[in-house]
Amino acid sequence: MEKAQRIIIKNKNGLHTRVAAMVARQSQKIEKIWDCQLYLRRVNAIDGVPCNSVLPLVSLKVKNGEMVEVYSPSSGSEEAVFKLGSFLSQTAELEVPDTEAIDSILQENTLASEKIFESINNGLIAMDSNGIINIFNRAAEEITGIKAADIIGKKADEWVPDFNLNNLLASKRENLGLKHKIGKKWVITNKSPIIVDDEVMGGVVVFQDISQIEELSWELHSVKELKEKLNNILETVDDGICMINHLREVTYVNHPFVKMFRKEGTQVLSRKIQDLFPKEKFGETFFSGKGELIITNKDNREFIMTARPIIIENKFRGNVIVARELTEIAKLADRIELLSEKTRFLQDELAKKEALNSSFDNIIGKSGALIESLTVASKAARTDAAVLIRGESGTGKELVARAIHRAGSRSKKPFVGMNCAAIPSNLLESELFGYEKGAFTGAYKEKRGKFEIASGGTIFLDEIGDMDKAMQAKLLRVLQEQEIERIGGAHPIKIDVRVIAATNSPLEEMMKEGSFRRDLYYRLNVITVMLPPLRQRKGDIPLLVECFTEKISKKYDLPNCAITKTALSALEQYHFPGNVRELENMIEGGMTLSNTDWITLDDLPGYLCDEMGSVAALKTIQSWDGDNLPTFAEMERELIARALEKHGSYRQAGLALGLDHKTISAKVRKYQLD
Repeated sequence: MEKAQRIIIKNKNGLHTRVAAMVARQSQKIEKIWDCQLYLRRVNAIDGVPCNSVLPLVSLKVKNGEMVEVYSPSSGSEEAVFKLGSFLSQTAELEVPDTEAIDSILQENTLASEKIFESINNGLIAMDSNGIINIFNRAAEEITGIKAADIIGKKADEWVPDFNLNNLLASKRENLGLKHKIGKKWVITNKSPIIVDDEVMGGVVVFQDISQIEELSWELHSVKELKEKLNNILETVDDGICMINHLREVTYVNHPFVKMFRKEGTQVLSRKIQDLFPKEKFGETFFSGKGELIITNKDNREFIMTARPIIIENKFRGNVIVARELTEIAKLADRIELLSEKTRFLQDELAKKEALNSSFDNIIGKSGALIESLTVASKAARTDAAVLIRGESGTGKELVARAIHRAGSRSKKPFVGMNCAAIPSNLLESELFGYEKGAFTGAYKEKRGKFEIASGGTIFLDEIGDMDKAMQAKLLRVLQEQEIERIGGAHPIKIDVRVIAATNSPLEEMMKEGSFRRDLYYRLNVITVMLPPLRQRKGDIPLLVECFTEKISKKYDLPNCAITKTALSALEQYHFPGNVRELENMIEGGMTLSNTDWITLDDLPGYLCDEMGSVAALKTIQSWDGDNLPTFAEMERELIARALEKHGSYRQAGLALGLDHKTISAKVRKYQLD
């Protein structure tokens, strides 16, 4: 049972340090004699402090005239309590019977306090009422980077300005949980003034380095942000995602997974994956990532399910299971195939365009049929092989021939053109090969022929199909021997000429009829360039119109005109038997007749209006009933089938439809027309 005795402290300074040291010394002696533990507390207080220690006694802050209790919970301690109580209740000024002993106790407590201050991990700064630092522990040195020897005895705010310690003394208020930055470190501080009898005796600052906590906080924030981003990604993908742990229990499923397998309203998390799909067989091969599973849901939709192991620090942690709908995969594969086909086509077209020599830049047009023809012509320019340019009248055969000459190795040599149909057959030989003086009546001096003039360069023989057979034989010999004989000449003349021929005549039919030599055909037809008519490249009409308006404007010093949509539409519907030449003549006439800056339908030839009416009527006659419209694929298949039936080859059918032969070949396979 607890023994207690009440005493009134009569010392004028209360239990100050020296008196507390005397009490602690006396208590230690009494406790040793009676083998007990003595405590001191205020009246009505539940707990007290040990009487054998100075600091706890001082911390009670007992003043003069206050009543305190000496007590002990130990049995048989009545005499010990009485002895210490009697000691405390002595005269107003306790005498110091053993100064050395009391000083020893004070020294021990001081050293113990210093040891405590140095051993704590928090920084501790104490200062007097003038702001002079008198305690600066080891942790404070490590955190601030300031040595205690350098700062003790100095003004606090001069050395640690971030703490604003003078304000602490002036305000007499505690400041708890404040965050400060010292150098590169963050600390959290508790600042408290030391107040005795309402006077500030000093202040104490306790602070903790929270730099690592700040870093961990930032890392935690980053992890949370990453987790949120990952969760958003998993919820927005179309694939079903399910995660399981090493026990094959579900730890996460996204919304698409739940929707795919109709698991809404079902407890999914923490259940075994096998329990969710009891009819399926999940083998070890599946969980190792080497197998896949086909699952059919209640709607008879098929899904393919695959698993990937989760390995963390070389330990198996579970699986990520991904489910995709097979129908969607099939659609995606078809789309990829279609895009790949389009990509290949565009790459081929781009390669053709890039492969063109710059000499062909003045030929206007971007249609596939034209680019394919120009690609062949550009390749032909690399050698001196004979070229046969074929195409309807007005398609630009001579323009292409000149481009081939400019792109070739003979570009700095002469280009000599000649229209074989424009010269009578009896004069054609003298024009081509020349004649000697006196060779016939009127031959007053010798004359060089076109081949001689073109020697070292290129000769262009237009309308080669109109040359008679006798002249064809002489031309064949020139091509074979690379030499000519002037009319009336006695000796052959060596020549070095590249031959480019052009025709709009059906040479194959003429060979069958016997009007064109087969051997000459094969000699000229080493490389064939087929130029498409304008009706097969109507997409180039706007480009050609723009080019011609600019050209004619400069030629006649006319304002540069634009063309109305109606007039352009009429041109695009016209079949252009005269091809590009006819279009240029129309634009020249329209600009001449126009009174404004616009070429209208009224400025173009009248037969264009008739053509538009015929086309509209034809469309009305051939239109289908609204309920029986064919699909685009059906129309495309029918057009390609008719073109192949008429022309017999992919190349010719492509030219007729404005497509290249590779596209025709791909469409034939697609529609199974072969």
